[in-house]
Formats: sequence, structure tokens, C-alpha cells
Amino acid sequence: MKNPAFNFFRYYFPKKIWQQIFLVLIFLVLIPMLILGSLLINTSQNTIKETVLSDYKEIVQRAAAEVQERIQAAQTSLSVTASLVGTLGSSLWRQETAIVELSLKNSNFQRISFVNPDGQELVTSALGTPLVNHAGETVFQKALKNNESYISDVRISENYVPTILLAEPVEMLGEVRGVLLAELSVRDIWETIDSIRVGKTGRTYLADEKGRIIAHPDKKVVLENASGLVPEVSQLYLTGKANSFENEGMDGKKQLVAFAPVEKLNWMLIIRQNSEEALSFSKTMQMQSWILILLSILAAVFISLFLARYMSRPLNKIVDATNLMAKGDYRNTFRIKRRDEVGRMMFSFNRIKVKLLKAKQMEKTAVIGEAATAIAHELKNSLVLVDTFINLLPERHRDRKFIKEFSDTIPKELESWKSMLRGMMEFSKQKDFPKTSMNVNTVVQDVVALVHLRVKQKNIQLFLREQHNIPNVLGNAEKIKQVVLNIVSNSIDATPLGGAIIVETNWLAAEMKGEAEHIEIKITNTGKIISQGELNKIFNPFFTTKSQGMGLGLAISYDIIKQHNGRIDVQSNKVQGTYFSIKLPVLQKEMVEKG
Repeated sequence: MKNPAFNFFRYYFPKKIWQQIFLVLIFLVLIPMLILGSLLINTSQNTIKETVLSDYKEIVQRAAAEVQERIQAAQTSLSVTASLVGTLGSSLWRQETAIVELSLKNSNFQRISFVNPDGQELVTSALGTPLVNHAGETVFQKALKNNESYISDVRISENYVPTILLAEPVEMLGEVRGVLLAELSVRDIWETIDSIRVGKTGRTYLADEKGRIIAHPDKKVVLENASGLVPEVSQLYLTGKANSFENEGMDGKKQLVAFAPVEKLNWMLIIRQNSEEALSFSKTMQMQSWILILLSILAAVFISLFLARYMSRPLNKIVDATNLMAKGDYRNTFRIKRRDEVGRMMFSFNRIKVKLLKAKQMEKTAVIGEAATAIAHELKNSLVLVDTFINLLPERHRDRKFIKEFSDTIPKELESWKSMLRGMMEFSKQKDFPKTSMNVNTVVQDVVALVHLRVKQKNIQLFLREQHNIPNVLGNAEKIKQVVLNIVSNSIDATPLGGAIIVETNWLAAEMKGEAEHIEIKITNTGKIISQGELNKIFNPFFTTKSQGMGLGLAISYDIIKQHNGRIDVQSNKVQGTYFSIKLPVLQKEMVEKG
């Protein structure tokens, strides 16, 4: 039993060669192109995303380095001044001069003060202002205690200027004698952050180690002490390394995040942008890529269709020429301009046509010879008998017994001649005949009724096996009956006493998609086995294995079935006996309507 999947494939697979070529080309081009296009688009999108993230990472690294450089420069200047103040001893005016000179060199210093160990300002760059006590400042305490430089958190001054407090210990003769405090404006850092623009949804901001935003394009965010650390940034903050990634924002949308630490300050510079905006050109490129792929697919389809048609066109010409040759039209001859397999096929067709023409001519000559031999054989004995009676008639015309024999024999022989001539005329005319909707079972039943007595006389068993509810066929009932009767009669002649003949009808399904269903009439007998050589010639006109008859019955039957668009076959072997199979196409609905 065949696999159902195989049967499905066989049933629905295209039957025309140009469709098969087209389908194969489509599979070889279309599927790989779709797979490759999809892979390339996905790869390019991932590459673009990685490139954007890498660019953002580089931007925040440069900006973080710039912020660190500015703070470091101010801290270095303050450290140098602290060393200078430590060498000036207790001269306040010299200390004041050094501090004022530093504030003039760096306008970002808002106020610089030299504070004694008690936190009291001794001198300040803000000339004419009251001296302030800084004993409560954390950075002052740490710098005094640990003899190290410190930087405070960002604070907003009364005039809304962001500042940080730098503390630098002042040593005199190896002992810490005070701290140099400097209030540094970081407005220029704000300007640096504001200058980094990344689309409409992109934001660049600076956060301290607590996650508090200290620089942001929207200054309200800074004033509200909002937290700006993304959860993933908080986790990676401890690594102290720059990074970039894609995550889901608070609004549920994907966003690209890049961050870099500002070393020694424990600050973090962060860029965030909506992924859809950041990768918008990627979407455009994706759309353009798919359009290009679809256009390529359409081009591939049209080219494949053209190639399939082009490759199958000469094959169709050969098929058409072969069909015409099968109908007896031998006029087609191919002009060969190709040297490939198709050209060789055309060359072979031309050779076959020439050989068939010669064979047909020889066949005509052979048929004429066979016809002459058959006619001579049939007429020879009959003519001798008739000639004998005619020659004896003058002498024995008064012999009643002779006259009776003459009256019985001569009409029979003349009727035999007329029957022979009718058979030859019927075979030679091969005229068309009317066809109507008919039921094969009815024809078979009529034939069985006609041969019933003959079968009984010869002591042969005749079995009729009908498949009920079979559809009708389009045909001539009398002609089909003639064919079945001829084959059954031959089977009776070939079947010995006590043998059997089986006549059956079957409804056969279509073998392939597009083919019609068939009704089969199968006639089997248990007579003598027919050799393969005789089977090859059994439907030839004037071929017979019997001592009587001209051998036209099966030739006429073959022609009748052919005119019904049917098929007649014969097989003979020791296992199944000899059987004839007649297949007639089922009458289609549209044919019934047309009739």
C-alpha cells in the first residue's frame, strides 16, 4: 500500500513539464531568498543596534572624561594654592592675595576661603563679606582629620547655581594648620550635558553615587532631587566600567541605555533614548530591504516562468507533432538549430517519422497481401464447390437429390460471400456513429442472454459479475454490444468442454489528477493460452488463429473502442487464463448537460 503522503503529492503535483520546471525554480530561488533575506535583515538590525549602543557608550565616555577633567583641573589648582598658602606663614594679606589670584584665574570658583582648624574663615576671596565658620562642613572635617582632599555633593545655591565644595588641607611645617575650601560652580558641566542631544526622546544626565540627578536638560528634575539610576545601571555601577544595553523603560517601551562613570567622583553619566526612535532608520532600512526582496522575488518568479515556458516550448512542439503523427499526419519536420538534448530529441523525432512512414508503407503493402491471402483462402474452397455444382447442373438438372443439395449449398455460400464483404466494408469505412448515455451492465446482460444457449450446448460455465450502481458512459450501445459479443463468441470457441467464462464490470477510479474515471468490462476464459507473439498481432486486421474467418472481428472491435475514447487490452497466462479488458471513460456531468 502506497504512503498517503506520496499519493497526495502525486495527485496534486503539476502534470505539465513547464509547471514542474517553474515550481522547482521557485523553490530553488524563492525559499533561499526569503530565508537569506530574513537572516540578513535580522543580522543588520542587530548590528545597527550594537553600533548605536557602541556610539552612545563612546559619547558618554568622552563626556565623563571631560567632566572629570574639569573637576580635576579645579582640584589641582586648589591643591597648588593650598601648598602656596602653607609657605606664606601667618601673613593673612599674602594668603588673601594668593586666594584672590586663584579666583581670578578660574571664574568657576564662587568663593575660596582659608579656614583654621576651628572652622573659622581667616581670609576669603569674596572681599568685603563677613567671615563664615565652616566647622559643620563634612568635607572640612574629613580634610582636616584625614589630611586628604575631599569633594562635597552637588548643592544648589540661593541663586540656583549648582556648586560643589572642594576641601584641600593646608600644611605648615609638616602639620595641618587649616583647610582651603572652595565653592566651585558646575554650570559649565550642565552646559556640557545639555549639549549632548540624542533625538527627541533621548536624555543625557549626570547622577551622583546616591543616584540623585545633578545635571539634566530639565532643570526641574535637578531641583526636585529626583533619582535617575536605571535598575540595570545600579547593578553595574559597582563595576566602575562603562556599558550599554537595551531594556524596558518605566512606560513599558524599549529603550537604549549607555553609561560611564566619572572616576574619583563616583558620579555616573547616563544616556537614555527610546529604541523605536534610536533605531528608526533601521526600520526604514528593514522596510526598504523587504521591498527589495519582494521585487527580487517578483523578478525571480517572472524569470522562472519565462525560463520554464522557454525550456518546455520545444518539448510541447515535439508532443504536438507526436500527437499529429499518431493521428496519421506526418507533415511536421523540425529544423534543428540546437545541439543540446532537445535538439537531439528533435533529430530522433525526424528519424522516427521517416522510419514510421516507411513502416506504414510496408504495412499497407503487407495488409493488402494479407487481405488478398485471406480473401483467396476464404473464396478458394467455396468457389471450387460452387464451380462443381454449376458444371454438374446441365447433366443432373433432373436429379431431385442433386437439385436439393444445389438449392441448400449455393445460397449458403453466397451468404458467406456477402458476410465477408460486409465485414470488409465495415472495417474499411470506419465511419463515426451516434453516441448517447448508456449503461454497460445492460449491454453485458443482453450479450449473456444471446449466448446462453450456445454456452449450454458446449457445456461451458458462464459467470456474470456486475458492479451495481455504476455511472453511465457516452457510447453506442449496439457497437459496444457488437464488441462484447465478438469477444465472448471468441472465448466460447477457445474454451474447451467443461471450461468457464467470466464476464464482469468494474468502476475504476482515476489513476492521476485530471484523468476521468472508467468503467471496465472484463472477459476471462480458461481456454488455450495465447503466445506473446500472437498477442502482439491479435488486433491486426486479417490476423486469425482459427481455420475459418477473415480475422477482422477484433480489429473492428479495437476501432470501435478507440472511437469511444476507450482502451482494449488482452493478457494471457497460466495463472489467470486469457482475459480482455475494455475500459470506457465515465460520462462527465458537463458532457451530459451538453448532450
